[in-house]
Amino acid sequence: MRRTSRPHQNCHPERSEGSRRSRRRKSFRLLLTLLVAVTAGAAGCQSIPTDRQVSTFATATSMVAAVARDTLAASNAAVVTRKLRERAEIGGGVDDALFTPLVADDAYATRIEFLDALERYATALEELASAGRGKTMDKAVTKLAGALDAMGKHYESLTGKKEPAVRRGALKKLVTVIGGEVTDAQRRQGIRRAVAVQHTVLPALLPVLRDEVGPAGIFGIAHRNQAEGEKATLMSRYNTDHQQERLSKNPDVRLKRLNRIREAWDRAATVKTLYQRLQEAVEHVTIAEQALYDATTGAGNPEHLFEAVGRVADTARAVSRIRKQLKE
Repeated sequence: MRRTSRPHQNCHPERSEGSRRSRRRKSFRLLLTLLVAVTAGAAGCQSIPTDRQVSTFATATSMVAAVARDTLAASNAAVVTRKLRERAEIGGGVDDALFTPLVADDAYATRIEFLDALERYATALEELASAGRGKTMDKAVTKLAGALDAMGKHYESLTGKKEPAVRRGALKKLVTVIGGEVTDAQRRQGIRRAVAVQHTVLPALLPVLRDEVGPAGIFGIAHRNQAEGEKATLMSRYNTDHQQERLSKNPDVRLKRLNRIREAWDRAATVKTLYQRLQEAVEHVTIAEQALYDATTGAGNPEHLFEAVGRVADTARAVSRIRKQLKE
């Protein structure tokens, strides 16, 4: 009797199925690895700090600009206020010098306008970084373009140099995203372009501001001279009245005069510290701006941005506290 031959069958079907699943898993892992690599490469080419990093930098910069502007403005106006109060108390005529502020030339107006523009830029950048809707993004981009344009004009007035031509071209590219609703991709592209545009002028502008708002700058010297002069005048008058026995016999009246001298003494001691801290704050803004640009272009470590921004915020708060101590 002849046997019929049968085709060969796999005696272990479960092993074959396991092998197929293993091969599929390996293929999936390989595909996933390639996908991650491609995504990471694309992200590297389009490197940008997170919205939170940009927003934190912008908020800190806005704080420094506002504190610096308010310090210069309040100090400038307070000088006239104190001179008027003194003239009202001791009597005497009036002249132009009585109404002349701390810094009366164009330098004051130029610096105040620059700090205004810096604050507007930082505010608009923060709004763009946190914008979540098309219309909100469109408004933020429009505001940002206006602030960038103003900064270019201040570059010429503060440095005496013409605005870089490359900046004007970059600004036009930023403006092209305006018109209709701005998409999230355009918003992020707008942030990158804005940071790049500002980096063409801020590294030159901020050191000028840093030097001029420091203790040895025109504002620091003028304010310190005024504060020291006021203190010296009040002390000299008190001592003269004492020597000539013209002081009031009433202790409360004498104490009032002594307290006023004490306020002037405290103010003179605080002024130098104020401008030192203000100078430090602007220096930290300079460092943070470079860190933001590096992080945006992928040339630096984004983590450095958080550290730099933290120092900006700390010094800005310190300046604000010292400013309140002056009782201007």
